[in-house]
Amino acid sequence: MGFFERIFGGPAPPPRQEPVVSNAGELFGDLATVTRAGVMVNETTAMRQGAVYACVQLLAGIVSTLPVHFYRRGGDVQSRVDHPYWWLFNQSATNEYTSAAMWEFLMESRLLDGDAYAWLRRDRRGQVIAVQPVNPRCVDVQRMAGGWRCYTLWLPDGTVKALHEDDVLHVAGLGFDGLRSLSPIRHYAGRSVVGLALAQDEFGERSLGQGNHSDLLLSTAAKLSPEQRDDLRNEVERRYGGLGNVRRPMVLSGEFKLDRLRMSPVDMQLLEARQFSVVEVARMFGVLPHMIGATDKSTSWGSGIESMTLGFIKFTLKRHLEAIQQELNRKLFGPETGIHCEFMLDALQEGDSKMQAEYFGKALGGPGSQGWMTINEVRRRKNLPPVPGGEMIRIAGEKPNADAKTADPSEEPDGAGQDQGGDNGE
Repeated sequence: MGFFERIFGGPAPPPRQEPVVSNAGELFGDLATVTRAGVMVNETTAMRQGAVYACVQLLAGIVSTLPVHFYRRGGDVQSRVDHPYWWLFNQSATNEYTSAAMWEFLMESRLLDGDAYAWLRRDRRGQVIAVQPVNPRCVDVQRMAGGWRCYTLWLPDGTVKALHEDDVLHVAGLGFDGLRSLSPIRHYAGRSVVGLALAQDEFGERSLGQGNHSDLLLSTAAKLSPEQRDDLRNEVERRYGGLGNVRRPMVLSGEFKLDRLRMSPVDMQLLEARQFSVVEVARMFGVLPHMIGATDKSTSWGSGIESMTLGFIKFTLKRHLEAIQQELNRKLFGPETGIHCEFMLDALQEGDSKMQAEYFGKALGGPGSQGWMTINEVRRRKNLPPVPGGEMIRIAGEKPNADAKTADPSEEPDGAGQDQGGDNGE
């Protein structure tokens, strides 16, 4: 019985003869598909389309700006704690990746490939000391005899690692079968939607590259051999095709008739089709069109846009955040520790002073609301020092205590001065 069987209850992964992976996509480079429009669509080519890039950049950027906080449960109460992992997920994941770069990489992988992977590098005590994101196209997952999964990683430096599932963050997406998820680009609407958008972009580029000339028809009564037809076609393309030959007069010798076959982009509905492709791509990623700049038909500015943005957070963004949080908690902690981590969605209010003022006003127990935060908790959110008497929660219907300004938090009733936040890097 080998080492893998004794330790992990299953045979070691079979030897693999794979090329050294130095760039993303080399290992699984044959997964690209050619659509009926004649363009190649995979996770790499999809990012060349503007709407796809904008959607991925938006979602990945939002996740990278949300702080991850750690909490400890104690009965029905949970409190913020200073945890060693805070630095890994909020500042520096490895010596190569900042935490923001790591989150953007993982979100891009999840949105395009369906799965996001990161290697949890541990010390001898089993504590995570680095979180190394891995290209999903350089990962092979196998289910072993002992019921666990083995992850084989082809790293950028050419090394190959076979890891137990406990040492790999695997944020699965839609269509997960226990090993892999389905790529939205290759398996779902992305193939047709993104393929059509790429074909439209390529058509526009070719039209501009050819000087936006309409198709030409040369006709003559004389009989031409195939070689003469090819020579004539090549000569016309060489002399009058491309941006450098725009407005250059065409001179024909002999009895030739020149006709232009005009079909404008409006006739082909190219402009409308490209606008529709933007909406389709946004729909595929669950992003509102106005969030990626498609506001040409928007008539709901103001409160309507705010409501739609709130819906985006509830129905699109939280789906990704919950998947990440659940994978982090089960791989880093477990139920016996009583510790879990969460993304702080309140950070999305940063930059909107009016929204923050309304939120904190109600949280402190303003008119018509029951307080659930203390003044010092709000001040900690804004990186301000605590003030005396700032640990009291205002109860609706009770008159403020006149001595609250000088009250000592240690002398307050049980629970009134309880630390519910912690400065923890905010």
